[in-house]
This record gives sequence, structure tokens and C-alpha cells, in this order.
Amino acid sequence: MGQIQIIVEGMTASGKSTIVDLISQRLGFKIMPEEFRDPLDLLSRFHHETRWAFPMQLNFLVTRFAQYLCASEENDFILDRSIFGDKVYAMLYYRKGYFKDSQLGCYLTLYDSLLRYVKNPKLLILVKCPFDEIMRRIHDRGRQDEIDAGEEYWRSLYDAYVPFLDFVKSEIGSDLNYLELDLADPKFIETPERIEKFLDDVKKFFPERFNQN
Repeated sequence: MGQIQIIVEGMTASGKSTIVDLISQRLGFKIMPEEFRDPLDLLSRFHHETRWAFPMQLNFLVTRFAQYLCASEENDFILDRSIFGDKVYAMLYYRKGYFKDSQLGCYLTLYDSLLRYVKNPKLLILVKCPFDEIMRRIHDRGRQDEIDAGEEYWRSLYDAYVPFLDFVKSEIGSDLNYLELDLADPKFIETPERIEKFLDDVKKFFPERFNQN
């Protein structure tokens, strides 16, 4: 069994996919993308009726876990999100009343069972971005289901991600290796010196992969 090399986590529209692509292209890691098997179109159903939150999150959890295991088969993968981020969504939906107590209990029982088989990543990168910039990006990319969710929903999700690092440490241990990256400036990706500094920071966690002479 191998080990996931890097997990990139963060709020929707924070810039996760940009960072995943950058690391893959420049440092040679394979991408395990954020994809879901959703034959019942649960995500779309949820955006119209919140009663679909529970089956949707169960489906996402199992799919993310399967991706995590697949990515753990060799020491070469970077993952866009993980089951840790999935629990953030689940707890938010419970607080908003989309889950019943019994449904949350079922979700947490499955989550805790799956977590026993999850090996810590070598590095977690948490991408951050101010809320106003998040909303600008959501509107600019024009995905109607995201726009229809409304600013109140995105604010509650943004607030739920604030303690994310402490949450992950409580789940898998305080020895977690992590980097925080502020992508408030959309021109980060166009600034070579900032990109090089970030990539150098990433390389430090992989001395066996990158010769740090």
C-alpha cells in the first residue's frame, strides 16, 4: 500500500483546482480529480430540495473514500478534496436542519468506520480566499446551481471551513504536515516568483523526491 502524497482542500471557488493543476504540471504528481458517481443526479436534486442532502452526502462520502483508496495504491497522487472536507459539508447540513439526528448518526458511523482505513497524506494544502472574492468567482464562472444556492449558503460554508485545520488534526493527529496558501489575489498564477516560492515550499516536504541541494 502506498500513500497519498498531497491533498488540496478548501472552499468551493477558492482555487483548489488551479493549485492541483499547477503542482501536477510542475512537480509531476498524478491527479486524482474531484469526481462523483452520481447516477441518481442527487446533487441537482439537492439544489432543488434539501431533503436529498443525506443520500447525496452518503454517496459523496463513499465515492471520496474509494478515490482515496485508489490514490493510495502508489506514492504518486495529488487529491482534489478528501473525505475530511466531506464531513465539513455533512455537519453544516445537519446544523441547517437538512439531516435528522438519526441520519447524522448513520453518516458518522460510516465516516468513522471508513476513517480507520485512511492513511495520513504526506502533505495537506489548505487554500484560502476572502469571501467576497469567492462570491465574485462563483458568479464569474456562471454555474447556475452554484449561483442559485445563494450568498447565505456560501457564507455558512465559508464559516464552516474556518476551523478546518484544527478539525483535520483532531481526526488524524496533530502531526499533520500542512501548508496554508492565500489565493486572495487572482493574479497569483500569473506571478512567476510567487509560484516558484510556493513550489519550493511544497518540495521541502518531499526530500526523497526532490534533491534539496
